[in-house]
Amino acid sequence: MRLVIFLSLMLSILYSTELDTQLNKTLNNQPYQLSQDIKEQKKIKSLYQKNHNKPLWIGHARNLNALREALQNPTFNYKYKDFYQGQIEQYSYLLHNQMDLNQNANELAKLDIYLTRAYIALADFIVLSDIDWDMVQSKLAALKETKDITANWEMVRKHAPSTSKLFSAIIKEDILGFLHSLTPLPKLHNDLIEALNFYQNLSTQPLPRIKYGKDLRLGDRYLYIQDIKRRLILTGDLYNKNNTSDLFDEELKQALYSYKDRYKLAQNGIIDKITVYYLNKPIHLKTQSIITNLDKLRVFPNRFPKEYIRVNLADFSTDYMKNGKSILHMSTVVGRDVRPTPIFSSYMTYLVLNPTWNIPENLVRRDLIIALGEDPTYLKEHNIHVFKGWKSKKDITDGFTVDMLLPYQDPKKGHIPYRFVQYPGDDNALGRIKFMFPNKYSVYLHDTDNKSLFQRRYLVYSSGCMRLEKPFQLLEVLKSRLRARDIAQIDKYRNTLKTKTINFTKKLPVHTTYFTVFKRDGLVYFRKDIYEYDKFIEESQIKNYSQLNPVEENLLY
Repeated sequence: MRLVIFLSLMLSILYSTELDTQLNKTLNNQPYQLSQDIKEQKKIKSLYQKNHNKPLWIGHARNLNALREALQNPTFNYKYKDFYQGQIEQYSYLLHNQMDLNQNANELAKLDIYLTRAYIALADFIVLSDIDWDMVQSKLAALKETKDITANWEMVRKHAPSTSKLFSAIIKEDILGFLHSLTPLPKLHNDLIEALNFYQNLSTQPLPRIKYGKDLRLGDRYLYIQDIKRRLILTGDLYNKNNTSDLFDEELKQALYSYKDRYKLAQNGIIDKITVYYLNKPIHLKTQSIITNLDKLRVFPNRFPKEYIRVNLADFSTDYMKNGKSILHMSTVVGRDVRPTPIFSSYMTYLVLNPTWNIPENLVRRDLIIALGEDPTYLKEHNIHVFKGWKSKKDITDGFTVDMLLPYQDPKKGHIPYRFVQYPGDDNALGRIKFMFPNKYSVYLHDTDNKSLFQRRYLVYSSGCMRLEKPFQLLEVLKSRLRARDIAQIDKYRNTLKTKTINFTKKLPVHTTYFTVFKRDGLVYFRKDIYEYDKFIEESQIKNYSQLNPVEENLLY
């Protein structure tokens, strides 16, 4: 294979045309015609140098056609950016089977360079998108100053593809394969592309506004039920396309359940004003949400491992993923909008049965001081013990008053010299088990003493940690990572209040994520932008991304 490539390059060096001469002239003497951006100039020059300054596309029909196909494929160009396609089309009339590379050399050189710029821009877009991620991080950091919110998102920052990789794909004539290899998280990416295609197609159909009449239940008849059914057929929630009667029947009930589940609406079995409001929401809002989530994939790992735990904060859910499928799904309480759960990756290494809870200093200031001020017996009623400092074992709970904390209410006064520990029990905020993946944010997955929270619509009640609906079902799945002797002791400790730490034999990756759009069981789910991170992303789009500036426009003619 290497010999064939070497020979083909040697032949291309020996055979020179007017096109080659013009390309050399432009590359060496007229760099301003390559790009006004110095970095882009260098990348274009480097790519051509690897090909001995000969055309990369003209005379190479397979690569040229693959690139033009990719530029118009939403899998890669999901924002339908121009990427110099206007300029490419301007010169494409020159491309034909009897093309003479000694004629129209100036125009063909420009065309080859525009194709190269398009190739580089598309590859960069696939990896990075057109979002200024530094601006997004600045917006997150600004929340501390403006709203006293600490928002942490450990973005996976990636580099644009190297010229070596770009050129390798050209030599191998595998442009599409290369671009596919750059696509992050292929399963999630493909799901979102399918969703984008679905809603963009839906936007081309007439969608008359549904006029609310009155609240309707199973068995009711009303004229606007026909409009509801037609809309639910289009959205994929009502399977029977022939059912457009004005009766609220069982099929409509099931379709309504599906639709409300996808938007996390109250499952009350009623068509009400809220239902009609959501059905009337403009399609472009949905397509924008899908696009924003496609952008978001660019700052997560390119691939998730075969087995891991994924928490989707926007969906209030946790999944134990294995070979691309969820083998355990559960609702999860996450951080409030003013105390958002951080987005990051770590490894779960141990669990604790009957855990104690060392109350973090920030929560002592924000919550405990207020609670003690309102109820002096709060410590005793919630099984919270106080110690002097972090090393002392002497319990000073008796006689401790809120007045002893007030001098430290302001963080500028220094660290609080007391340690507050909630002992194990059914009223412990961590419940009866916690799953630990050491991190600088001191957050983890755990049980909860307040199971009623899982019945609510928006599960944003924690101070950053994640409360699990099914912690002991997760424990069952995790037993494959525990020693037999530790598994044998689990029931014993569950019947006591003694704390027991159990180490894993093999660490488990954990990823907290934030996807407001995703597919499940073939349908597209939309979630509220609870932390407004999607809003920040949309506000941080780079203007005029990979477009000609006015100077370059003038150079065309």
